[in-house]
Amino acid sequence: MSKITSIDNFGDARRFILETMIQLRDGNISVSTGMAIAASMKVLNDNIQCEINAAKLSILAQKEGHNFGAVARMGRLVIDSDQDSKSDE
Repeated sequence: MSKITSIDNFGDARRFILETMIQLRDGNISVSTGMAIAASMKVLNDNIQCEINAAKLSILAQKEGHNFGAVARMGRLVIDSDQDSKSDE
C-alpha cells in the first residue's frame, strides 16, 4: 500500500482512513494520533455533507422557480475569498 501524500478527492480520503486503520492495527501510529485523525476526518465528512445538502437544496429550489446560483464550484471555494461574491466565469 502506497502512503497517501495528498488528499485530492473522496477516494483519497477513504484510502487515508483505511491506511490509518491499518497503521493502528500494526502499531505504526499511536492511538491518540489515530483519534486525532479520526476527529479530523469527521469534520471533513460533516463539511462534505453540508455541501451535498446545499446542492440538494439548490436543485429543489430550482424546481420551484428559485435560483440560488450555481453549485459547480462546490468544494473549491476559498473561505473569505472575494471571489465568493462574484459570478462564475
